Amino acid sequence: MEQLRLGIVRGIFSSSFSIAQILESFSLSLILALFVVGCAAPGEPIVRRPAVAQGVNDLAAKQTGNSVMLTLTLPKETIEGNPLRQAPEIKVYREFLPAAPASPASAARPAAPNQLILTVTPQMQAQYREGNRLRIPASLAASDVSAFAGEIAVYMVRTRISTRDSADSNLAEALILPSALPIEDLHAQVTKTGIELSWTPAATPSKSTLGPMTIRYRVYRTQGASATAQGGLTLGAQPNPAAPAFTLLGETASPSFNDANFTFDLTYEYTVRSVARYGAGEVESENSTPLIVTPRDTFPPDAPMELVAAVVPAGGGEPLRVDLSWDISPEADVAGYNVYQSEEEQAAGKRMNSQPLPTPVFRDISVLAGHRYFYRVTAVDRSGNESTPSAAVAVTLPGASEQEKK
Repeated sequence: MEQLRLGIVRGIFSSSFSIAQILESFSLSLILALFVVGCAAPGEPIVRRPAVAQGVNDLAAKQTGNSVMLTLTLPKETIEGNPLRQAPEIKVYREFLPAAPASPASAARPAAPNQLILTVTPQMQAQYREGNRLRIPASLAASDVSAFAGEIAVYMVRTRISTRDSADSNLAEALILPSALPIEDLHAQVTKTGIELSWTPAATPSKSTLGPMTIRYRVYRTQGASATAQGGLTLGAQPNPAAPAFTLLGETASPSFNDANFTFDLTYEYTVRSVARYGAGEVESENSTPLIVTPRDTFPPDAPMELVAAVVPAGGGEPLRVDLSWDISPEADVAGYNVYQSEEEQAAGKRMNSQPLPTPVFRDISVLAGHRYFYRVTAVDRSGNESTPSAAVAVTLPGASEQEKK
C-alpha cells in the first residue's frame, strides 16, 4: 500500500502536470486508497429479519346460525414494539372437544387447536372490519353441527408477516348447537302508534339428543339505510355498511312485534333472529332478510270533542256574533283547528279560518240576524292530516226586531 502511494506521488511531480491535473490525480488516488482500505477491513453483514407481529389477546367466539363469529383486534406493533408497516395475514385454527365437566375444578385447559380452517389475507380484511375490530365468520358444515352438537369448538389465531408467525392468541370457545333457519318473510305495517312487524315462524332444527327445545325471536333495529323508501316501505334493500350497528329492541315468543318507539319520516332497518333454546344453552339464527321502513304520517287526529256555541247579541258597539269553544286535543302532534259553518245541516260548510287556529276557540262575526247556522270543528296535525268533523252544533240567531228589543 505504501509503495502504491509513493509511486503515485513520484508520477505526479516528475511530469509537467498542471495544477488541475495534479488535483484530479490526487482525487483519484484518494478514492483508490479508500477503496483499498475498505476492502482490507470488511464489516459484518447486516441480516434483516422479517417483522413478527404481537399476538392477538382478545379473540372471542359466538355461534350464530351455521357459523361461529370470531371477533378480534389486529395487533399494530411488532414484538419489539415497532409499528407494523403492513397488515398481517390471519390464520384461524379449530378443534372440537367434549363439553367441560360439571365441576370447574376438574376442567382442564384445552390444548391449542392445530387444524387450520381459514386464512384471511390483508386484502380480505376490509369486508370484516367493524370499527377497530374484525368480525370473521367461520362456517360450520352441517355434518359438524350434527356430529358435534353439545360439544365445544375451540378457536385460536396466529398472525403472519412474510413467513414468520406470531405467538398463539388466547383460546376462544363456542358451544355448538343446532340452529333454526333464518326468517325469510319479514313484513311491516305502519300504524298511528307503531310499526307492526310480522313473519312466518322459523323452521325448527331437527330433533337431537340435547333434550327439549323452544323457539323465541329477537328483533333488531338500526336507524338509516342504503335505500330511499318510497310510499312508506322499501322491501329487500341491501343494508348500508356505514349505518350504525343494530341494537336489540326486544324479544318475543310470537312471530310479531310492535315497535312503538319510532319517529315519522325517519328511516329504519329491521332484522329478526330466531333463538333456539336448549338445556345446555341457546343459539341465534342468522339475520332475516332485511326490511327497511320509512314511516309516513298519514293518520289524522281524532275529531274534537264537546263543541259548544253561544250567541252574543249586538251591543256596546259590538256586532251580533257566535262564540265557539271545544275541548283541547290530547294528541301531541295536533297543530291547530279548522271551523266550518253551513246553513244546511248535512252540508260540509265553508271554512271560516284561513290558517289553523292554535287554540280551541273561535268568534264568528259573519252571522246574520234571523239565520240558522250549523258549526263543525276539525283538528289538523303537523303533517297536515285533518280529522273528521266534530258533531255539529246548531245556532238560531234572533231576528232584527228581537235584536232591537234587546
